[in-house]
Amino acid sequence: MDDDDFLNSEPPVDPHDTRPAGRARQRVAQRRREQSSKRSRDPVRRRGLDQIAPAGGFKLPDFRLPRNQIYLAYAVGAVFFIILIVFVLGRLRNDTPERPPNALWIGTEWTYETHDDATMEQLVADLRERKIGTVYAWVSWLQPDETWRGVDNFDKVSAFAEQFKRLYPESELLGWISLPVDDGTGYRLDQTDVQEKVVQFSQTTVEDFKFDGVFLNVEPVWDGDDNFLSLVRQVRAALPEGSLIAAAIPPDWSPLNADIPVPPLIVPGTVWSDSYKRSAALLLDQMAVMTYNSGLSSSSDYTLWTAYQVKTFAEALAELGAGATTELVIGMPTYEAEPPGHDPLVENIASAADGIVLGLQQAGEAARLVRGAAIYASWETDEQEWAQFQQSWLER
Repeated sequence: MDDDDFLNSEPPVDPHDTRPAGRARQRVAQRRREQSSKRSRDPVRRRGLDQIAPAGGFKLPDFRLPRNQIYLAYAVGAVFFIILIVFVLGRLRNDTPERPPNALWIGTEWTYETHDDATMEQLVADLRERKIGTVYAWVSWLQPDETWRGVDNFDKVSAFAEQFKRLYPESELLGWISLPVDDGTGYRLDQTDVQEKVVQFSQTTVEDFKFDGVFLNVEPVWDGDDNFLSLVRQVRAALPEGSLIAAAIPPDWSPLNADIPVPPLIVPGTVWSDSYKRSAALLLDQMAVMTYNSGLSSSSDYTLWTAYQVKTFAEALAELGAGATTELVIGMPTYEAEPPGHDPLVENIASAADGIVLGLQQAGEAARLVRGAAIYASWETDEQEWAQFQQSWLER
């Protein structure tokens, strides 16, 4: 027995010893037992022993908070958890690609033909690089006999839509449906059966061909024509919820009392009033203003004329208030000469881009409604024009 064991040992006690010294030894022994018991209950001592005990591994120290601090800890933890969830959801949302702002007309070279995935992937890559997120893809037009052209190709149209959307899911793919208002014998937009055919075919384009919506190319539409508004309203009611409707919109070809160059041919009814523009906007998700075929003879005049269209349409739609959501896209022509209306030396990517930029500056706050440019058309656009689009518009 070492010295410490000896000093801490309890002397033997005779329970029958009634002498004072014996009772003293009993009291000493009792105090030692009480002290030993107290030491074993001492949290500080117990903590130290537990921390060096190898058998059960390491143990965290006891840590007890007052009840009000426990509630505070719970609250802080809940706030932290909510912040974490918001952060994660924000990252997921930001990972979803945003639809690029510009638009493009594409024709039967895509929708009436079969293409392998490699070819379609190249198309999609080009569209993404050129920041084109809305595509007006040709479907059909209503012939004078009120039948739809190209019926034999509709299976290919449907296959194109499925393939395109699979490869470019963040885009908006709209079925381009054309309705010449004059069938050769006169005006037909007011005919009930004509409107019904357009409505039914719009349903087919969305529900059967699986387009995101329709692009209505109804020409011409004069100022205040309620038949056009009636047609769009019926299409809207017939399509599934969430379907998109866009339309080709004529420019204000020859505005009166405007401080801009105007075409030499003045045609009444070709300038839409602000109220009629707003009426159309309330029914449409997107308006593609066809700012070409102006009949002007200099690119500088065409630039000023285009700027006027941007400013006038944007300001008219801005009157709908902060809740205005209809997008404006402004046309850029790439097609060959069609005299007397279109001269590609006058109307081209560069002069159109200059006009759009100037119009956005003139429109001020209303410029927020202009989403991008719309190129007419893919089959007319060569590599030099695409390079011009990159330089004059995308890199602006």
